[in-house]
Amino acid sequence: MNTEPTTAPTPLEICNLALSKLGEAPIPAIDANASPASRLCYMHYHPVRREVLCSNRWTFASKLTSIHAAETEQDPAQHALAHSLPQDCLRVLEVSSPGWTLRGRCIYCPSPSVRVLYIADVEDTTLFEPLFVEALATRLACKLCIPLTSSITARQALTEEYHRLALPQAAHFNGVQCRSNDAHPLYALWRKSMSAHRDVDNL
Repeated sequence: MNTEPTTAPTPLEICNLALSKLGEAPIPAIDANASPASRLCYMHYHPVRREVLCSNRWTFASKLTSIHAAETEQDPAQHALAHSLPQDCLRVLEVSSPGWTLRGRCIYCPSPSVRVLYIADVEDTTLFEPLFVEALATRLACKLCIPLTSSITARQALTEEYHRLALPQAAHFNGVQCRSNDAHPLYALWRKSMSAHRDVDNL
């Protein structure tokens, strides 16, 4: 029985997975000065990675941290203090202060210090889940399709696959594991059902 750990795919392997969806040959490197496919992967990989990261509340990309107001920046009209977002923040999910607003790269709220939950710009592929990798490769294939194949039909098919299958499936399985069993919404229904069975058995 093989018990060796699964090796995480590299950015190059994710790019080659995307190219395989287009029937293109694999590339040896992501290089701005190499073949057209290699140059396109160099151009699109990170923007597409950030796009897919922003598309869901991925557990592996979620970070919780405290940020503090800058004394020199505030909004007197709103009685709000400016809190600069972390450099790796792609999308704000939650802020511990009520009545906050987001303008540019700052959160404005009355509290001098707040806790913020956000999606981080994760580049480490060892943190990526397998279904996230599949969604990322599919979305990347959408971006590469027209420049490499000129096929509008193929791009439409890949776009539909991404939005209807790859992304929802990845988001679903990521969401299933984001809570303990006793915090999951279905747990209350399960507990109620089990209680009803016990009541019947005691009759």
